[in-house]
Amino acid sequence: MNMLKQLNTAIEYIEANLCAELDLDTAASIACVTVDSFIRFFSYMTGMTLTEYIRRRRLTLAAQELQHSKTPIIDLAVKYGYDSAAAFSRAFAKQHGITPSVYRKDGGSLKVYSPVSFHIMVKGAKEMDFRMIELEETVVYGVSRQYEGQGFQNREELRHSMWANDCDDIPGQLCKGGWNQPGSTSYDGVWYGIWQDGKYMISRERADVKTGELETRILPAGTYAAFKTECGGLAWKELPKLFELIFDSWLPASEYKQKYDLAIEVLHLWTDHDLRQKNRYYEVWIPVEKI
Repeated sequence: MNMLKQLNTAIEYIEANLCAELDLDTAASIACVTVDSFIRFFSYMTGMTLTEYIRRRRLTLAAQELQHSKTPIIDLAVKYGYDSAAAFSRAFAKQHGITPSVYRKDGGSLKVYSPVSFHIMVKGAKEMDFRMIELEETVVYGVSRQYEGQGFQNREELRHSMWANDCDDIPGQLCKGGWNQPGSTSYDGVWYGIWQDGKYMISRERADVKTGELETRILPAGTYAAFKTECGGLAWKELPKLFELIFDSWLPASEYKQKYDLAIEVLHLWTDHDLRQKNRYYEVWIPVEKI
């Protein structure tokens, strides 16, 4: 349970410094994880980015102060992190549906957000196909895209975009051929989706990619907690649920903590459409160490 306590203490630090220059390194240090791990974990657990949470909380506090004080709007704008009254008014109206000046004069309804807290919630017994594996150092080759600051609502949106056919045909950059080609097995086997350093990378091992200028990534050797889905599901449905179970239920209650800012999706896929629909399954590997 130490992890839950550390996470909630990190949130307490953020809440205490909402009107100051927040130091995410300090928040992550309190939670005993890297900054990227903290940001990713927060996103998976709450369904919003940490940046969005901070913005919503600041605008919630600003609305409360607007109602109960006569502080000039420009001063509130500066206090809650905005360069001008106009920028503050736009953000306020986007969240609350009303401008600060109109709300102060006439009142109205608001969209407020309470401080987040993390708890273990048991919603029936959910079976998890889990094992510990010892991974040897593995080099993979692929194409990555930046997640942070690129306008994606969440990580699932980025993943879905990159695997879609209309996104530069990233699988086609790795392998010859394409999905659903009769007689082809070029896409059969293991694919990796790697979350690291604010990026998502679609990759494969050397034997499974065609020659070309691809990025390389080293998957470090060590102990990994590996979780597996059932066969036949869709990645965009199954992987978010698996991540939620790992970070919401398993990791906080286990004797392990995440070792690196790294999460590996392992996709077992087939070129043939019917085989893929029937047999595909997914895993998530998390590097861990004992607490």
